[in-house]
Amino acid sequence: MSTPIPSDMSIIVVNEALNDALREYLDANIQILFDLPDPDNLPAEPVISVFLYDLHEDLRLNTAESRQYSQGKFVPGNINVCCNYLITYWDAQAVSSGGPGSGPRNQAMVVMNQVMNALINHRQLAGIPGAFTRVMPPKEELNSLGNFWQSLGNKPRLVLNYSVTVPVSLTDINDVVPPVKSVQNQVDKM
Repeated sequence: MSTPIPSDMSIIVVNEALNDALREYLDANIQILFDLPDPDNLPAEPVISVFLYDLHEDLRLNTAESRQYSQGKFVPGNINVCCNYLITYWDAQAVSSGGPGSGPRNQAMVVMNQVMNALINHRQLAGIPGAFTRVMPPKEELNSLGNFWQSLGNKPRLVLNYSVTVPVSLTDINDVVPPVKSVQNQVDKM
């Protein structure tokens, strides 16, 4: 059996940096979960759900950068990958409409305000040079937020769409390319 080719870990590093950025702004009793909670089995403690729902090559940010040549081979290039997250808050207690938890300073609003501050104050994620981050309106790929919430038991809540574009190194396939030692040109008259 052959050994798998090592993968670039940039997406995992984005998750870790996002976790660290959120942790700086959130109370220690709020759990950060990189998945969606099960609507039939909600967590016992407050949770921020950071759900990676889309990965794709970000063609708008790819550059026409030539690959470097070193010691008889081309150094692997990079492409930009866009990671789209939905970030939501799930309270441990169900708050009924009109109760004290539905005021302007309710727990969900306070926590999501902290999340927004964490995101906009970490435009450059730690340890990821070249990453491009932004908080955006929901994407068309979600079809509609109504369908999304219906799949989660019709419990709508504030959602932030967070997008990170990160450079991902291409796999080094160790192709040896002989160097160009001289260049000649010739013009033929017609």
